[in-house]
Amino acid sequence: MDSATITAFLAMGFIIFVGFIGSLIFSRFKIPDVLILIGVGMLLGPDILGNQFNIVNEATLQNLNEFKNLFLALALVIILFDGGLSLDIMSVSESMRLSIFISITTFIMSMLMVGFALNSIMNVNLMIALCLGAIVGGTSSAVVLPIVNRMRIHSRTKAMLSMESVITDVMVIVVALTILSIIMIGEINVLSISKDIASKFLIGGGIGLVAGIAWLFVLHRLQKQPLSYMITIGALIIVAALVELPPLSSSGAVAALTFGLAISNREIIGRRLKSDSVTFKINLQIQQFHNEITFFVRTFFFVYLGMFFRFATFTHIHFVAGLLMISMVVLARWVATLMVNRIGNLGFADSMAVFSLMPRGLAAAVLATLPAVMLIGNPIWDDSLGYLFLNTTLLVILGTTIITTILSFATEKSNDFRKRKKIAQNIYNGK
Repeated sequence: MDSATITAFLAMGFIIFVGFIGSLIFSRFKIPDVLILIGVGMLLGPDILGNQFNIVNEATLQNLNEFKNLFLALALVIILFDGGLSLDIMSVSESMRLSIFISITTFIMSMLMVGFALNSIMNVNLMIALCLGAIVGGTSSAVVLPIVNRMRIHSRTKAMLSMESVITDVMVIVVALTILSIIMIGEINVLSISKDIASKFLIGGGIGLVAGIAWLFVLHRLQKQPLSYMITIGALIIVAALVELPPLSSSGAVAALTFGLAISNREIIGRRLKSDSVTFKINLQIQQFHNEITFFVRTFFFVYLGMFFRFATFTHIHFVAGLLMISMVVLARWVATLMVNRIGNLGFADSMAVFSLMPRGLAAAVLATLPAVMLIGNPIWDDSLGYLFLNTTLLVILGTTIITTILSFATEKSNDFRKRKKIAQNIYNGK
């Protein structure tokens, strides 16, 4: 092996070890490993150790950038499939009304508050500011799903927060691209936007669910065969790709979620279909292997995300704008939490969890680089806005992840304290 390959091998081994340690810290102290992984990515990036030890330099990032869409799409599909496997379909059904409400409310408030704040305080063009608001308007399923699965809250709240992250992932993409199109052609078509968003969920979700149910019959025949999990991943990727193709042009991410949802809820589906062919038990080794695949993908995704933090391009304006955007996101989340708490009658721990889980991630990181490509030559766009989009978005991702880390940790500790207090009270009362 040449020196570059040896360095890459050492970096990959180090990343896997850090991911494993982060997972242990998450299990032991309830501190999300996302922040650790992003920090490692920043450490390995060009601005700190990357250039110095020839780990990740500018040329490496440019080469990685060519495969960015493929890598990020694969990461999203695997992570959402994992999220679907951990959801109870009854909890999803019960929480759907609240999921849709908090998704739309939080996204619209975040987009408008960020947009108008940037426009009025920093004099950014309103449409450009709203586009940036849309990019950071939704929570990230890649961050939310692993955290919410380990939190000790009501299953309905878990389902609500999981579905919110999936819904807003799609909304971020559709609305941000629509605003960019409006800037380019100068026309607003509300009906077209509504149809596009509806098709992403209804068509993608429906096809993923039907494909998942059909795949249960295949798994029933393959359950004693080797490599049945890998063929399931193959089927998942094919389904996610097919729903993205014209004329469907739907969401592979949503299809991945409902595909996993069907497989995890095979007993309920079997009862509804009155079929014993879908109620088999999945081999424990398959579940363990899936967890390891998800761990591998998540670990490298967040490290990859951290590598794109470029300190050299940050200015004090970007820093102030990023803090302003984080403030608006937190305020919007607080207002939405109060509204959901009133409608859904949540307990204290569940309300804290709803407020805590506001991290931005995958969709925002991907979209932050698009305006510089799509709006080149447009009279309201200049090159400095490209750095503004990328740097403030990355700052919001980092800031909201830190806030989520602190608040989710505090929520778990508060949960423990309240339970100990209740036990002590029962002992005192002789129960």
